[in-house]
Amino acid sequence: MKPIPRRPDAGHPHARPPRGLRAALAALLLLAFGLAGCADLTLPEPSPTPTEAPKEQPTEDLAKEAEGFWSKGDYPLSELLYSRLLERADLDRDARAQALDRLAVSALKSRHYYQAKQALDRRAASDQSVLATWKWHDLYLKTLGALGRPELLENHQAWLAAHTELPFLLRAQAATEFSEIYARGGDGQRAVTLLAETHRSAPDNGAKAGFEAEYATRLRDLPQNDLLVLVRAVGARGANLFPHALIQREAARRGLPLRPLSENRPAIAPASPLAAALSPVLLAQAGSKAAGSDQPAALLPPAAGGQPVRIALALPLSGRFAATGQKVLRGVAAAQARLTSQGRSVAITAINSDAPNWRQQIADLPPEVALLGGPLMNPEAMRALAADGTLARRAVFAFLPSLGTLQEGRQAWRFYPSSRDQVRALINLTADKEGIRSVAVLAPKNAYGQHMAELFVAEAKAKGLRLAANEYYPPDDHPRWLASVSRVLKVPEGFRRNKNTPLPMPDFGAVFMPEDWSQSELLASNFHFFEGQHLLFLGTNLWSVALDNAREVDDTYFQLAACPGAWWPETDGARALQDVMTEQALGQADFWVALGYDFVRLAARLNIRPGWTPADVNAALAAAQNLDYSLAALHWDAQGQASEDMYLFTPRKEGKALVDPDALRENIAKAKDRREKRLSHSKELQKARKSGPSGSLTKDVQ
Repeated sequence: MKPIPRRPDAGHPHARPPRGLRAALAALLLLAFGLAGCADLTLPEPSPTPTEAPKEQPTEDLAKEAEGFWSKGDYPLSELLYSRLLERADLDRDARAQALDRLAVSALKSRHYYQAKQALDRRAASDQSVLATWKWHDLYLKTLGALGRPELLENHQAWLAAHTELPFLLRAQAATEFSEIYARGGDGQRAVTLLAETHRSAPDNGAKAGFEAEYATRLRDLPQNDLLVLVRAVGARGANLFPHALIQREAARRGLPLRPLSENRPAIAPASPLAAALSPVLLAQAGSKAAGSDQPAALLPPAAGGQPVRIALALPLSGRFAATGQKVLRGVAAAQARLTSQGRSVAITAINSDAPNWRQQIADLPPEVALLGGPLMNPEAMRALAADGTLARRAVFAFLPSLGTLQEGRQAWRFYPSSRDQVRALINLTADKEGIRSVAVLAPKNAYGQHMAELFVAEAKAKGLRLAANEYYPPDDHPRWLASVSRVLKVPEGFRRNKNTPLPMPDFGAVFMPEDWSQSELLASNFHFFEGQHLLFLGTNLWSVALDNAREVDDTYFQLAACPGAWWPETDGARALQDVMTEQALGQADFWVALGYDFVRLAARLNIRPGWTPADVNAALAAAQNLDYSLAALHWDAQGQASEDMYLFTPRKEGKALVDPDALRENIAKAKDRREKRLSHSKELQKARKSGPSGSLTKDVQ
């Protein structure tokens, strides 16, 4: 069997604990238990049997004592002693492997799930051959389920799907387990599709028969509600297909009715994004049927009289960004379903850009695969494609905000919002919609902050705006931020805040802060300290992403604020995508899903063929400007350079909302009016005080 690839870390390092921590074993265990959410930790009562061995106890004796508790099923003490045993430097390799196995089981039985996961991670890191055993994966899935971490389960499923060199029996067992997880969650279509894909990838008929027999046995014990989810997914169709036939047979045995699918439901199971991760081969062939296949001939049948458009995608399907790559593939599946309903065909190759030989896989693609999407957010990978000549052979659309030194529209193209797109949207709002003609910049002194600030200044000057201030602050020195804000606002030296002596009105109406959301909250509070409540705060996509993921937002300082983003689920295009996702049981759409969905539909329209030239691609892009995007609309000029009409959002307690320019202008005017009245009132106070103690105005005001 081929060497098992390193399993991607799904959240915690595999490395052994540092030696400096070994002295406080009990404290370490309590910390691990607390992280696992086990507030009901019960410590053993003192007994004649020692539960903590003295430091001088030989390793062999400690191992025997641990085995004794293990054999008796005393898992809390077994966990404690195997944890201690693993700290011994003289433990040989086999004994260490056994100790990690037993620690994982003991911790899981004791409901210390974080400890169990750590032990399993360390076991895989020390001996990767364990990844070829179902015992390890079975325990790992149980642990992730107990932790309540669905994103880690998704990541592990993606890893299993991407590595077809694993034994088929293991992959079949994993597919069965995940199908039950999906059915339990109500996603019967995904469960059925995963089973069918795994069955189709069996090396021979004997392996298929074994899988069928094992699945038939598992079905007999499946809870009724879960079986009903599967029955609804298969309906009465596919009586000679796997797993449809077995699900229907089990339903008949239990006396459950088989309801036919609605007429608007596709007769072919939707293309699952996980299918694309199985191997770097074409998922769809032009009307051909693989020998021995027990699924319909093609996921995307060719349009009448035409050949399918062939494209490839280079995405991370393992490693830390696997979940993101899988989201893009879910969007790809949705696009395939929509194109199929329109009688159009796209054949797709998905290549794992985390695989060591991913560039060779691209080189091995047939010439008909003339268009490549990706790499995803990986500038180094893009530079590698430029170095190995891929850009000369295939039209590459990078999922990157910038192509760096490459010539956009000649060497490669971009299918992703740029930093300039963000800045342009903010400048247009500020100048054209709000009528603000003077702006300031307050940016962190780091690469990102300086880059975004330079872009903003350039766009502002091109728009004829006045730059009132351009200040950089040390990103990690919070105490100095107040001084930076005071310089932007031109606060007089020695100023002390006084309710009766307000500061003069700033000579600008908006301030650009290219900082993440949490840091921007502190910056905005400093502006409010210096009476800047009327200023329009402008942020970047970092705000938008943070607001998408926030459960409750403190918008106290952001009543007048705007930030750009490319995804908004309430647009017509986004709703159309979600309709397809729902119909195909592909889950919830988001930015990454929309990226895959829009790209495949654009690629189908471009129809790039072998022998293409950059001029051909640019001409095809110019003719495809009216695509109904689910993301913010993309455009390409005659030179093939992309721009995106980004949405603008304002922070709200529940997350964010689209900016209403008219309401924003009105609110800015009200805040500015309050500030001006306060200044006017202060001037009247000063006049009254100068008139002396007999002045009636002074008395009235006080």
